[in-house]
Amino acid sequence: MNVLIVQFTFNPEKTRRMRTLALFTLAFAFNVHVSYAQVTSVGCDSMALVVNVGSQETALSLYHPGGYLTWPPSENVMDWSFTDEEGNVVYAETLVDNNFISFSHNVPITDTLFVSVLLTNDSSIYYDGNPVACLIEDYLTWEETEIIPGSLIGSWTLGGAVGTYAGEPSNMGELILGLPSAAKKLVSVVDITGREVNPEPNQLLFFIYEDGTVEKRYFLR
Repeated sequence: MNVLIVQFTFNPEKTRRMRTLALFTLAFAFNVHVSYAQVTSVGCDSMALVVNVGSQETALSLYHPGGYLTWPPSENVMDWSFTDEEGNVVYAETLVDNNFISFSHNVPITDTLFVSVLLTNDSSIYYDGNPVACLIEDYLTWEETEIIPGSLIGSWTLGGAVGTYAGEPSNMGELILGLPSAAKKLVSVVDITGREVNPEPNQLLFFIYEDGTVEKRYFLR
């Protein structure tokens, strides 16, 4: 019996070059816009708020992970706003390079407290080449748990919302393969299945504009 042994040698650099060449070939063939940028922030949907230990009925402390997930942290600006069920502002503050917010309030524990925080960083690059702009909108309710019969412990609990991208995709940092686009109003961004998505790297996206035009782009990370 003859046995054929084939030995493969993996060359990561060669593989990377071949992948890049293939992407450029695809771009030329389908008029896709390919973007190169040094991404310095994770996706907004990877950010969610956390209630800090020590929060009480009339005192609340929250943590935002975006400060550690977005670089440089010294340029992180967080615009916080807390409102009650009637839309009245309970507390608002703008913080720079600070991932924590704490304040006292008089909202009854039977009510819902709404929180909105916008993280921006003009020196950090998001997947679409724009500065970072991540919005988290969530709510807090007071939940009580019976730890032993007759003994309750309560805490403020978040609804569990994650961040969404609040910026506008642009052509900054792109290598345009085809005719450059004039300034147009973006309506939505969808993937190859037609599902509306936030711009993320390494996938084919379709940018739909108000004038009816559609641009195909591939953001390469």
